[in-house]
Amino acid sequence: MEDQLVLAVATALATKGAEAFGAGAREAIGSLFRLVRDRFGAGTRESVVLDGAVEHPEEQWRHTALASALAEVMDRDPQFATALTDEWRRLAGSGVIAGQGQVINHFTGTAGKVVQARDVRGDIVF
Repeated sequence: MEDQLVLAVATALATKGAEAFGAGAREAIGSLFRLVRDRFGAGTRESVVLDGAVEHPEEQWRHTALASALAEVMDRDPQFATALTDEWRRLAGSGVIAGQGQVINHFTGTAGKVVQARDVRGDIVF
């Protein structure tokens, strides 16, 4: 798996997905998280790294550490590597996860005015 892809998976897991990727992601990211959690097990070095990344998503070094742990386990376990890659591709194809430079906007509920944007230069006036 490419380093960028492993880091993207690690970042998605660390930020708990739903907060990072919007509506509809909670269940999808949950399946990715469960796949990794089940493979890492409990009380392992990898599970400690995963827990640390989830507890401190603002700390970028934890995303990198999680990506390294994922890559190591994937090297040792080709079946897990395939399952993780397949799950990530499913998520990417579902529109839940934005590719680099892309934006996915979701809005549910009611509001008088809503702005969904990626890059805003200048003011927004209603």
